[in-house]
Amino acid sequence: MTESAFAHLGEQRFDVAIIGGGIIGAGIARDAALRGLKVALFEKDDFASGTSSASTRLAHGGLRYLELFDFGLVRQDLGEREILLRIAPHLVKPLPFVVPLWSRSLFYRLKLKIGMVLYDVLSYDKSLPNHRFWSREETLRQEPMLNPEGLQGAMCYYDAQVPSTERLVLENIIDAREHGAEIWNHTAVLSLLEEGQLVNGLKVRHEPSGETADVHARLVINAAGPWLDSLTTRLLHEPSRRVRMTKGIHFTSPPASNNALVLFSNQDNRLFFVIPWQGYAWVGTTDTDYKDLPELVRADGADVRYLRESVEGFLPEADWNTIYYTTAGLRALVRKEGVSESAVSRKHALVDYARVEGREGIIAVVGGKLTAYRGIAQEVVDMACKKLGRSEKSRTAHEPLPGGRLPRSGKKPRLDLLYFRKQLMQENTGLGLSAEQLDHLLELYGVMTLKLLALVRKQPALATPIHLDYPDILAQIHYAIEQEYCLTAADFNFRRTVLGFTKDQGAAALEAVIDEMGKILNWSEEMRAEQRELYQRTVARSQAFRVELNCVQAEPAPAKDVTEPSILN
Repeated sequence: MTESAFAHLGEQRFDVAIIGGGIIGAGIARDAALRGLKVALFEKDDFASGTSSASTRLAHGGLRYLELFDFGLVRQDLGEREILLRIAPHLVKPLPFVVPLWSRSLFYRLKLKIGMVLYDVLSYDKSLPNHRFWSREETLRQEPMLNPEGLQGAMCYYDAQVPSTERLVLENIIDAREHGAEIWNHTAVLSLLEEGQLVNGLKVRHEPSGETADVHARLVINAAGPWLDSLTTRLLHEPSRRVRMTKGIHFTSPPASNNALVLFSNQDNRLFFVIPWQGYAWVGTTDTDYKDLPELVRADGADVRYLRESVEGFLPEADWNTIYYTTAGLRALVRKEGVSESAVSRKHALVDYARVEGREGIIAVVGGKLTAYRGIAQEVVDMACKKLGRSEKSRTAHEPLPGGRLPRSGKKPRLDLLYFRKQLMQENTGLGLSAEQLDHLLELYGVMTLKLLALVRKQPALATPIHLDYPDILAQIHYAIEQEYCLTAADFNFRRTVLGFTKDQGAAALEAVIDEMGKILNWSEEMRAEQRELYQRTVARSQAFRVELNCVQAEPAPAKDVTEPSILN
């Protein structure tokens, strides 16, 4: 990304300019670019650095919405889950969910059974198994840490997990770029370009260089998520109250289950999960109204205490005193007052300012779930095409993401993934990477792992591990900078890799990452120090709950204790 390239933005005319590089904005950029629209996207921080990196990391239909009789939402999300399993099999993996039953009435068990049958029926086109019932003995055999007192058995069903939502966002970004989109992260939107009541573009500032540009576009799409109201108020110079922000947090502890557990808090009966993720128990989420600035969101002691007290009775033998770190994010829900946070619909809404305020040239998307991002993006681009007089149809449900473009048929993506792994082993001949490293790269990059191997073949030194504690290699740093818009150490550790989600949050790798990035980007010692400070601030926010919880920081577990499941299991 050079200054001249940024200045060149002002010389172009775009069909759409997108604000926000989370999963919704990235999905919109991809859909629009695949339809042949001229697209520009601007993200003020880094892609997936907000809500998209703080979700429960699931692609699911939302079993609880059946109880609200929202069959349409469930069916839509189940359909989208199948699409994601098909177009990104390296990033979206089948995951069994278990609903344990303790001292439940016959009526409750019958209601749950009906719900499970409905879930199967609504996912009639699924590739995942139907639900089944486990006896008490089978449940304890599968999940030995469950509290046996009053346990009657369990229901088991399937949904899907997205271990790295950050990589899912990034692959949408990369595909948009491959189809001609201009993509800029660390670029703030300063104001709208306007002629009377017509919005015809954005003034933006590239933060690393300080350079500004006027970006002319026929339509501006605001996909800023939790920042939508504050940004709209600033851009349109009038109050906006379309979003209800609710906070959700998770914490990581030593492994506690073999499957994802669906539990209900004994404090308020709210549903939460205990999920195997990166070798942890991934516990969450909460749902509380949030009124502060979105960029200040974090888990506090009360949040962690609520989850810990909710879970410890169900899994009394697990270690809930050891907490490695937390994550916190904001749902940008369509505003509805007078109901509890959990009762607010997860349905999204599109805002056409030409209709509601007489302002032509700008639309916005409010709300939406990670699972539904592709369908939401399609709906947004349908509206954009109608406004722009275009008739192209969406292709994103059928076109695999870059890492999912597997050889062979593509009709059975998981089998194709196994086939590609064998090919990858052959490509590794003479390069010296271990099977563990190749599987790790395959989970992150899919087919694009071949590009990393090509870098190593040209420069064998790039096969060197970033640190012996992790499977990541130096080639990933070069690839992230050259191909994935990586500008900071935090970008790399938290959103190009999963180093930031290891037990030490990538601390052992930090100096090597800064050193290698500094060589490539010509960082001075002062800039390297800034990178350390920025990274430590990110880590400190995930650890800030400890003072309020009076919790001693957990020591990183030895590497041998990590039993992260392979995507090929």
